[in-house]
Amino acid sequence: MNDKQKDIAQKALCDWLAEREETDGKSPKKIEFAFAIRDEQNNNRIFFVFRFKKGAFGKYFIGIAGGFEDEESTDCSAVFSGFDEFPSDKDEAIELAFKMADFIVHFNAKEKIQAVFEQNLKYISRSEVDAEKIARQFVKTETRFFLTVGTVDVPSGKVIVADPLCYMFGEHVIAPVLKREIPRGSYPADIAICRNENVGIRMCTARLKIKDTEAVRYELAESEEETAAAKCRDGVMHGFPVDAGMMCFIDACAAKNYADFLGKWHKENPGKNHYDDYFAAFFAESDKELPAYQREGGDFIEWTNPDSGERMVQISSGFGDGFYQSYWGFDESGEVCELIVPMVDPDLFDY
Repeated sequence: MNDKQKDIAQKALCDWLAEREETDGKSPKKIEFAFAIRDEQNNNRIFFVFRFKKGAFGKYFIGIAGGFEDEESTDCSAVFSGFDEFPSDKDEAIELAFKMADFIVHFNAKEKIQAVFEQNLKYISRSEVDAEKIARQFVKTETRFFLTVGTVDVPSGKVIVADPLCYMFGEHVIAPVLKREIPRGSYPADIAICRNENVGIRMCTARLKIKDTEAVRYELAESEEETAAAKCRDGVMHGFPVDAGMMCFIDACAAKNYADFLGKWHKENPGKNHYDDYFAAFFAESDKELPAYQREGGDFIEWTNPDSGERMVQISSGFGDGFYQSYWGFDESGEVCELIVPMVDPDLFDY
């Protein structure tokens, strides 16, 4: 047992208790170390268990503090008491301590995820992106990697970036056609990916690579006015809404064929859902082929329209729904070399 860690844990618990309504904002009158546990279910983290009294008299309650990653760690990241009476039976006390440790580890993770989610909303709403920040996402490290997930056919030179499940078919189509045209052809679609112990694998930035050169700056990809997501006093609202947790790169003409395919599919499959009953199988196959790079069930596919033969790429938006922006990337010669959609800021997970 590390006495330094025990002292840190005891102080952390006392400070935490001094802010609780249950103690009237006062430190415990008496606190004693009971035992330590190593939680194998939560990365072998070390916790110290204490019994304390709120006043001079009365029963002892159980409290826990620690979450130390190893014997040398001084990061007391988990502190909690449910103000349960300290069990007289040691086995019961140990069992309760493990339950408390599991609860607080997962509670802390959820708190962090919520904070990161709120920060990420600000990240995806910006009208500018930093070229160096994007470039770092496409460099492989211990927690970051990237891969090409498919090819997109662009026979018209016009690109649509949209939610393929909710807004490209039916009564509420919101599929902005980007103003800028690119040379007609077929282009690889990449995805930058990060991995974090609290949130697992997440898709970060989707990229349509138009030229094999490096982007040194980015500009907001403006939508054609007729197809823009919305119009306001200041002009057109660029970007696209995501309600199904999915985005895609697709040619503007291919998008019409895609909508026709879905319309026909629904007529042939009344009462069925085009994701659960059709696309989910493609994502599951993708997961089977590349399980190390995506979450269970799959995060990306290249899909070929069986009627028209055009290829599109669909990618999970990675961190919930929202309103996403697209950006054209320009190389040193001033030519467009890529189109990106930042969905998740991996820097937020470096904690």
